[in-house]
Amino acid sequence: MPQALLLGLHLRDAAGLHPPTSALLPDLPRLHPAVTPLRVHGGEIAGAEVAGRQWAHWWAGAFPGGPEALTSILPPLFTGLRGMTELRGLAELGIDEAVTWAAGARDREARLTRTRPLALFETNLVAEVERDLGRRIRPFSLDVVVLPLQGIASWDVAGLPVITEELRSDRDAYLTWLRERLLGLRTAQRRDATPPTPLGEEPTLP
Repeated sequence: MPQALLLGLHLRDAAGLHPPTSALLPDLPRLHPAVTPLRVHGGEIAGAEVAGRQWAHWWAGAFPGGPEALTSILPPLFTGLRGMTELRGLAELGIDEAVTWAAGARDREARLTRTRPLALFETNLVAEVERDLGRRIRPFSLDVVVLPLQGIASWDVAGLPVITEELRSDRDAYLTWLRERLLGLRTAQRRDATPPTPLGEEPTLP
C-alpha cells in the first residue's frame, strides 16, 4: 500500500478530480472509506479539468509509488508537481489531511495483515496448483499493490497487479484471484527455454 499513491488518490477524491484514463491509469474507483471534500475559497475548485490531466501525468510518473514518488507530492517542494500550477495549489491545500488519512489506511492494512494472515494459504495454494499441473512452478516473485478502493476488483497496471483492500481481505476471493495469477505464470514460463521440474525430481545443474 504505497503511501505516495494513497496521498495522490486522496487528493484526487478530495478535489473531485476526474483524470483521463490510460494504460497506466485505469478507471480506478473512489477511496473507501470516502474522504472529506477539499474546502476551497468560494466553494468551487477552479481549473479542476486541467488539474485532472495534471494528476494523470503525475500518476504515470509516480506509479508504483517508490520513495521518489512520495517526495514528489510532499511539501515544501512538491518536486513532482513542477509546472502543474493547478494541481500543486490543490496539494498545498489538502496534503495535511491526505497524510493523516494515508497513515490511517496503512494502520488498518497492518491490522488486517495481523488478524488475517494469508501466507500459509498462499503456500498451500502454490502446492495445490503444482499438483494440478503435475510439476513445480519455478521460483518467482509477485509484487502486488493493494489500494483501499471501493469494491472487490483488480487491474494490471504496467504489468503490475493492483487489487483493492476489500479483495485482499476476502480470503476466498483473494485466493481465487491469486490462483489465476499463478496459472498466468504457468503460461509465461512455457515461453522460457528451461523446462519445468517435474514433481518429485530435483533440477540438474549444468
